Amino acid sequence: MRELSVHILTSGKHNPRLADIRRAVNSGSLTDDGLLPVEGPKLIQEAEESGLEIHSLFIRTDVEHDGLKTNARIYLLDQPSFRRIQTTEHSQGMIALVRLKEASLTGVAANSKNGPIVVLARLQDPGNAGTIIRIAESFGASGCIGLSGTVALYNPKVVRASAGSIFRLPCAWEVQLEQLAEILKKSGVSIVGTSPHAKDGITSWDWRRPTAILLGNEGSGLGDDELQYCDSLLRIPLRHTVESLNSAIAASVIMYESAKQRGMQ
Repeated sequence: MRELSVHILTSGKHNPRLADIRRAVNSGSLTDDGLLPVEGPKLIQEAEESGLEIHSLFIRTDVEHDGLKTNARIYLLDQPSFRRIQTTEHSQGMIALVRLKEASLTGVAANSKNGPIVVLARLQDPGNAGTIIRIAESFGASGCIGLSGTVALYNPKVVRASAGSIFRLPCAWEVQLEQLAEILKKSGVSIVGTSPHAKDGITSWDWRRPTAILLGNEGSGLGDDELQYCDSLLRIPLRHTVESLNSAIAASVIMYESAKQRGMQ
């Protein structure tokens, strides 16, 4: 491990590096050079343990950093400067720029024999989206796809709610529905939707076959255009007094059933 490279980054709202990070945070995107801002020591450690490159660290001047072991370049920021790029109200004073592994719809489809593909159709709640990514990894999904209209993958709340899963599970976002259906069909992957009115339950499906599970918007569920691409509709068995489940809870139930059928220990 080389000696720490520590720099004092000049403050000022027009500093181009800080402005780039602020823009990425606000828009739920990567920086101009393709890096993801990740806040907090725990999440940064998850990224590092996932084998990702930590490009640089931005640390508030009141945060201890002498014990750090990293090859990343370290920038010290005064509190006003750090406040401009933090994504949490009570920040722990550390943000890393991380280079993610690239993922694509075709790549996820090619690995569909390893586990179901989880597809988010216009989900808007970042906490739900990040939690579903975490659930997908936990129960052995081959990847997660976000259709156009879904909350941004790099939204800071999505990243935090995934608790590190976003660093490991292949995720492809801003995918068009028609493109999804075309590539999955070519790859022999069945698309399964959920509906409380479906005849068959989730236990009747053979989850050992290549499958993409389509999860609809929190309020409106799956639209008619999404339903027409489904090869089958399944329901989660519920008491008649309960109409539906939160999307993340529904994903947990479905993915648990798929893992159980596939013999996941």
